[in-house]
Formats: sequence, structure tokens, C-alpha cells
Amino acid sequence: MLKLLDRIRTAIQEWAQQHSIELALLEVNPSGVGSNVHVILVARKGFENWPQIEREESLDKYLRLKLGDADVVHIFVTITMAEEEYDQYDRVEVL
Repeated sequence: MLKLLDRIRTAIQEWAQQHSIELALLEVNPSGVGSNVHVILVARKGFENWPQIEREESLDKYLRLKLGDADVVHIFVTITMAEEEYDQYDRVEVL
């Protein structure tokens, strides 16, 4: 599992660099359910004019090319946010 997490993290960092995205936070963690993985990516710069659906589709496509479909299938949740979005996300309380 650790090898998969490292491969995902490295691929995301490469994708961010190719798209001139300055990362503020990158979390790649086991979800606790099987071998599923949760990914949270927060950009300090680079997402300002990039709709969330497009950035997530671009990242998914890159990961499929870089890792292959068999490993990407383990990524259960991918969330991409700009820092401003993360600040709002961080304040949401779960009832």
C-alpha cells in the first residue's frame, strides 16, 4: 500500500509541476476501506481560472496514463481546491 501511495503522490506532484500549480497541501492517504485511497490537493496558485471538474478530469487522465487503470481504480475520492476553497471547506462543520 505504501508503494501505491508514493506512486500516486509522485505522479500528482509531476502533474502539478507540468501545469504550473504551486501546491499548498497534498494528502494521499488510505481511506480505511480495502485498498482505497483519498486524495486532497490544495493549490496555492494555479487553480484560479480552472473549473474544479476540468482540473479533476485532467488529473484523472494523467494518473491513468502514468499509473495505469489498475492502480487508479484504488483512488476512491479526489478533491482539488484552491487555498480559498480549502479555507471554506475547512470551516464546514459535520452535523
